[in-house]
Amino acid sequence: MKGILKYFIVFVTIAISVIAISFLILESISEEEDLYTLELKKYNESEWYYEVYSDSKLIIKQETIPGVTGIQRFKSKEEAKKIGTLVITKMKSGIMPMISLNELKEYDITFKK
Repeated sequence: MKGILKYFIVFVTIAISVIAISFLILESISEEEDLYTLELKKYNESEWYYEVYSDSKLIIKQETIPGVTGIQRFKSKEEAKKIGTLVITKMKSGIMPMISLNELKEYDITFKK
Protein backbone atom coordinates (compact mmCIF):
# COMPACT_ATOMS: atom_id res chain seq x y z
CA MET A 1 0.00 0.00 0.00
CA LYS A 2 2.88 2.37 0.79
CA GLY A 3 4.27 1.81 -2.74
CA ILE A 4 0.98 2.81 -4.35
CA LEU A 5 0.82 5.94 -2.20
CA LYS A 6 4.35 6.93 -3.27
CA TYR A 7 3.43 6.52 -6.96
CA PHE A 8 0.22 8.47 -6.42
CA ILE A 9 2.12 11.35 -4.76
CA VAL A 10 4.69 11.39 -7.58
CA PHE A 11 1.91 11.34 -10.19
CA VAL A 12 0.01 14.19 -8.52
CA THR A 13 3.22 16.24 -8.19
CA ILE A 14 4.03 15.77 -11.87
CA ALA A 15 0.45 16.58 -12.91
CA ILE A 16 0.43 19.80 -10.84
CA SER A 17 3.81 20.78 -12.31
CA VAL A 18 2.59 20.23 -15.87
CA ILE A 19 -0.55 22.27 -15.20
CA ALA A 20 1.46 25.10 -13.63
CA ILE A 21 3.95 25.20 -16.53
CA SER A 22 1.10 25.14 -19.07
CA PHE A 23 -0.58 28.05 -17.28
CA LEU A 24 2.65 30.07 -17.33
CA ILE A 25 3.16 29.39 -21.04
CA LEU A 26 -0.42 30.39 -21.89
CA GLU A 27 -0.09 33.53 -19.79
CA SER A 28 3.07 34.59 -21.63
CA ILE A 29 1.39 33.93 -24.99
CA SER A 30 -1.61 36.09 -24.08
CA GLU A 31 0.73 38.88 -22.95
CA GLU A 32 2.49 38.66 -26.32
CA GLU A 33 -0.82 38.87 -28.15
CA ASP A 34 -1.59 42.13 -26.35
CA LEU A 35 1.79 43.54 -27.39
CA TYR A 36 0.33 45.21 -30.50
CA THR A 37 -2.78 47.36 -30.66
CA LEU A 38 -4.53 48.57 -33.80
CA GLU A 39 -6.35 51.90 -33.91
CA LEU A 40 -8.48 52.92 -36.88
CA LYS A 41 -8.89 56.64 -37.56
CA LYS A 42 -10.69 58.85 -40.04
CA TYR A 43 -8.45 60.90 -42.29
CA ASN A 44 -11.45 62.86 -43.57
CA GLU A 45 -15.12 62.16 -44.24
CA SER A 46 -14.47 59.32 -46.70
CA GLU A 47 -10.95 58.05 -45.99
CA TRP A 48 -9.35 56.04 -43.20
CA TYR A 49 -5.92 55.11 -41.87
CA TYR A 50 -4.52 52.93 -39.12
CA GLU A 51 -1.97 53.16 -36.36
CA VAL A 52 -0.16 50.29 -34.68
CA TYR A 53 0.98 50.62 -31.09
CA SER A 54 3.41 48.50 -29.12
CA ASP A 55 3.04 48.82 -25.36
CA SER A 56 1.09 52.06 -25.91
CA LYS A 57 3.89 53.51 -28.08
CA LEU A 58 3.06 54.46 -31.68
CA ILE A 59 5.23 52.40 -34.02
CA ILE A 60 3.33 52.64 -37.34
CA LYS A 61 1.12 55.44 -38.62
CA GLN A 62 -0.12 54.31 -42.03
CA GLU A 63 -2.03 57.20 -43.61
CA THR A 64 -1.81 55.82 -47.15
CA ILE A 65 -2.32 52.41 -48.68
CA PRO A 66 1.08 50.68 -48.51
CA GLY A 67 2.64 49.34 -51.68
CA VAL A 68 0.75 51.50 -54.18
CA THR A 69 1.88 54.44 -56.29
CA GLY A 70 0.94 57.92 -55.18
CA ILE A 71 -1.14 59.04 -52.25
CA GLN A 72 -4.07 56.66 -51.98
CA ARG A 73 -6.03 56.21 -48.79
CA PHE A 74 -8.28 53.45 -47.48
CA LYS A 75 -11.88 53.99 -48.61
CA SER A 76 -13.43 52.37 -45.54
CA LYS A 77 -12.72 51.53 -41.93
CA GLU A 78 -13.00 47.83 -42.83
CA GLU A 79 -10.27 48.09 -45.47
CA ALA A 80 -7.91 49.85 -43.05
CA LYS A 81 -8.68 47.20 -40.44
CA LYS A 82 -7.94 44.31 -42.81
CA ILE A 83 -4.47 45.60 -43.70
CA GLY A 84 -3.67 46.82 -40.18
CA THR A 85 -4.55 43.39 -38.83
CA LEU A 86 -2.40 41.73 -41.51
CA VAL A 87 0.54 43.96 -40.54
CA ILE A 88 0.19 42.99 -36.87
CA THR A 89 -0.09 39.31 -37.79
CA LYS A 90 3.14 39.55 -39.75
CA MET A 91 4.92 41.36 -36.92
CA LYS A 92 3.82 38.73 -34.38
CA SER A 93 5.19 36.06 -36.72
CA GLY A 94 8.53 37.84 -37.04
CA ILE A 95 7.88 38.70 -40.69
CA MET A 96 8.67 42.14 -42.12
CA PRO A 97 5.27 43.92 -42.23
CA MET A 98 5.44 44.84 -45.90
CA ILE A 99 2.24 44.67 -47.96
CA SER A 100 2.28 43.53 -51.59
CA LEU A 101 -0.10 44.39 -54.41
CA ASN A 102 -1.22 40.76 -54.41
CA GLU A 103 -2.17 41.00 -50.73
CA LEU A 104 -4.13 44.20 -51.39
CA LYS A 105 -6.04 42.40 -54.15
CA GLU A 106 -6.52 39.31 -51.99
CA TYR A 107 -8.05 41.46 -49.22
CA ASP A 108 -10.24 43.38 -51.70
CA ILE A 109 -8.66 46.77 -51.01
CA THR A 110 -9.82 49.57 -53.31
CA PHE A 111 -6.91 51.30 -55.05
CA LYS A 112 -5.84 52.64 -58.44
CA LYS A 113 -3.12 50.80 -60.32
